[in-house]
Amino acid sequence: MFRTFDISGGSSEQTTHELRLQSSYDGPFNFNLGVIKVDYEAIDPAEASAGYYVLSNSLTALTQINNAAGGAFFGGQVPIDDGTGGAPAFAGAVVGDGGNYFRSLSPYTLDSFAVFGEGYYDITDSLKATVGLRYTSDNKKQDRIPSILFTPGGSIEPTGVAEAEFEEVTGRAGLDWAPDLAFSDDTLIYAFYSRGYKGGGINPPQPAGANLFPELFDPEFINSYEIGTKNTLADGSLQLNATGFMYDYEGYQITQIVNRTSANFNIDAKIKGIEVETIWNPVSTFVLNANLGLLDSEIQDSWGIDVLDRTNGRADLVVLKNAASFSNCVVSAQGYATVLQGIAAGALPAGASRGLCSGAFVGQEAALAVFNGGSPVASVTVTNSDGTQSTIAGFTPFDGEAKDLDGRSLPGAPESTFNFGAEYTWEPGAFGAWGLTGRIDYYNQSSSFSRVWNTQRDELSSWDNINASLALYNDENGIRVELFGKNIADENVITGAYLTDDSSGLFTNIFLTEPRTYGVSVTKSW
Repeated sequence: MFRTFDISGGSSEQTTHELRLQSSYDGPFNFNLGVIKVDYEAIDPAEASAGYYVLSNSLTALTQINNAAGGAFFGGQVPIDDGTGGAPAFAGAVVGDGGNYFRSLSPYTLDSFAVFGEGYYDITDSLKATVGLRYTSDNKKQDRIPSILFTPGGSIEPTGVAEAEFEEVTGRAGLDWAPDLAFSDDTLIYAFYSRGYKGGGINPPQPAGANLFPELFDPEFINSYEIGTKNTLADGSLQLNATGFMYDYEGYQITQIVNRTSANFNIDAKIKGIEVETIWNPVSTFVLNANLGLLDSEIQDSWGIDVLDRTNGRADLVVLKNAASFSNCVVSAQGYATVLQGIAAGALPAGASRGLCSGAFVGQEAALAVFNGGSPVASVTVTNSDGTQSTIAGFTPFDGEAKDLDGRSLPGAPESTFNFGAEYTWEPGAFGAWGLTGRIDYYNQSSSFSRVWNTQRDELSSWDNINASLALYNDENGIRVELFGKNIADENVITGAYLTDDSSGLFTNIFLTEPRTYGVSVTKSW
């Protein structure tokens, strides 16, 4: 029986120092100043349980077959971890240095320092101005330890250190206005601009000798514009809030599985939306609440290669499997056909096409012209991931042709969300010293996408969820007994998904709503 498991672990250590100074003057001006220092360290390669593993008896079997065949498949003998003296893993043990499983190790340190401050000035009794600045310095280091699955003589010793440093100044400015309005008990109107920053970093290690994605990824920046209002109405029984926002992202960070590794990439995007929330107490024992969110997200000026359509539908390109890394590559269809003609004619050995992804025929476009009707294999022009174009020789392997992502929606960004709740309480006295609270909640989310390419297979359908509860409580004795039901309509829907890479077979992991669940909880407090 074939079995595959994945497991992750490892220790980490963090030290944080923070100092704040906040004023409380009687005058119109106040401030809040601070400094923070963070030192973080994670993953010790000496710990056999550290890192991310994919363990499979089929991977071990392939390694054993390769070694029995004198290393014929992977280019040499691959070390096999038999678990002797190793750490427990499922029913066996691992030492951590074998080539018969996948292990991703990222020993990582972070040295972060920030100084920040905000000033607040009361222009009038009802109008306050806020201005804030923050300086951030991040230094990140990660040992380069290639994954060694199927790698002859592979080692988990570091081959070097990757380092990334980032320094940025960010801040915000805005106004809070609390006018005295006849129709409300209390009103706040605010408008803010913020410049935000999320540090870039270092991608996880790649297989030995591979260069499938950049080692570093860039910081994420956001220009945020927000205007809103918070209101208390109807003698305090009604709370009504509304916010409108626009987020302009530069270098928005997304992840994609590449050769069994979750790599980070940057795209540009804009998000705009409206959020409305309300809580109403028509009587003291009855509460209604509702929230509505409307969202429009749009990727801008970005390109990317879809691993499900590396050729972008072009007939002059073909996708092939790399026999060494098990990932896919793209070559010209004419180049592939020429190699097949050479095999059919007996001039090339059977299985020679396996060398196309490793570049075995690079530069032989003219030499093999006899198998292409006498003409050299033609070059192809393709679009790169940065939107530029390149001309690639007919036998040169490449990742694929990038698609224009401009105007597509961000993953996990539904156009609308809505929830509604109602709660009624029979206070103690109706049942002696006991009270009873009943509540029901409804949630709806419109359709969204799981990937930036927004194809039909990426679409996640809209879904609903209903929860309900009935709680009997006695405050005098501190006892609460609650009967609850979750997803009582038993909706079975996909709420999220992520695609693995070609080396894993391009399967998709999905996240489902929890099935209908009923239960009873009993709480005692003192």
